[in-house]
Amino acid sequence: MTAEAQRQARAERTWWRAHRDAKHLFSQELRAARSVLAHGPKHEVYGYFDGIPVRRLLLEKTRCHLYYIVLEQENLVRIVAVWGAMKGADPISIEPLDR
Repeated sequence: MTAEAQRQARAERTWWRAHRDAKHLFSQELRAARSVLAHGPKHEVYGYFDGIPVRRLLLEKTRCHLYYIVLEQENLVRIVAVWGAMKGADPISIEPLDR
């Protein structure tokens, strides 16, 4: 995870713990999603981050998106943003494709 994505994930986790009965749901979904990404991360390209194709994965119960890039030569998936789907906008650093 990038430093910004880590900050966003901490903020989301803090919010869930303060405002929801299922206090650990975000952490559980994030952990499960990271496992999914480690084994098959090729979702549809959503946009670009520093010119690199960005993909996204929805955490269905918490309604957060994980925006990530695949660095194939390094055999690495890097999460670049954690963003609530209900916010109505994309993270500012992601340039969405025209749809």
